[in-house]
Amino acid sequence: MNDWIQLLFSKFQSVSGVLIIILVIVEWSILFFTRKIESNKEGFVNILSYVLQTIPYVFFGKVLILGTMMWVYEYRLFTLGYNWYIWVLAYFVYDFMFYVLHYIGHKVRFFWCIHGVHHTAEEMKLTVAVRGSFLIFLHMPHTVLWLPIFGFDPFMIFIIELIAALYGLYGHASEKLVGRHVWLEHILITPSLHRVHHAKNHKYLDTNYGETFSIWDRMFGTLQKELDSDKPIYGLMGDSIDSKSIWQIQVVLWTELWRDINNASKWTDKVKYIFMHPGWNHIDGGKKATEYRLEALLKDAVNKKQNVTN
Repeated sequence: MNDWIQLLFSKFQSVSGVLIIILVIVEWSILFFTRKIESNKEGFVNILSYVLQTIPYVFFGKVLILGTMMWVYEYRLFTLGYNWYIWVLAYFVYDFMFYVLHYIGHKVRFFWCIHGVHHTAEEMKLTVAVRGSFLIFLHMPHTVLWLPIFGFDPFMIFIIELIAALYGLYGHASEKLVGRHVWLEHILITPSLHRVHHAKNHKYLDTNYGETFSIWDRMFGTLQKELDSDKPIYGLMGDSIDSKSIWQIQVVLWTELWRDINNASKWTDKVKYIFMHPGWNHIDGGKKATEYRLEALLKDAVNKKQNVTN
């Protein structure tokens, strides 16, 4: 493995970390001094969440994540090298894996209890990008963990992950500062598309899973553009969690899962609560987010048809 790419990763890691801090401070300052920020406390909870989710990486990251990736790389199927087109290919493969893991985070209750923390924010700003669960190490590392088997250098993947994280940070920019980039939506996940992803409006549920590219959402039918008639409303359906409480955003989804498991008498139902979609129950099967979305879209289509008729 070439030493230069490890050195490149080390330097880029330092630069990207400083850049993220600068961007967060700049946006927060603009929102604060223009009085466009809704809650400073929620911003502090975002940052505290980041601290909590970072702790496991400090203790286990190098041993488990890097160690596993280095081991997988030893058994790689191909040796791809470092040509520019390999970097491009690696970025696309990484982004596809992000789409898959992100999708799972919305469709499997166990992983939703982890990823759902990110969706508890009720105001979009850059700090929301780092609002995550202290158990995130059980979920998102799989985005990169197994990519070396295809021949991508682990440090190449780490660099790409940092670049993608910077773009993902931009995707959380406040709508009060960044509007729509309609022409970019054909290729990229813009801040507008990601605001839709964070919205609890029924029309917007479970859409726009990509981090950088919107092509995966187009391919798999999960793309949803922001509608002029529906301003995104952020947070979780049901409003059972105080977005300004670090304890509630980290724990409540798990306590709700535990309650549902205890209420089920059959062991098969107890297991289903862990692996079925959020909203599933053992009484009538519950309702999927996609069902809420389809109902809302159908209702909107009917209303438009009636307006045209009238």
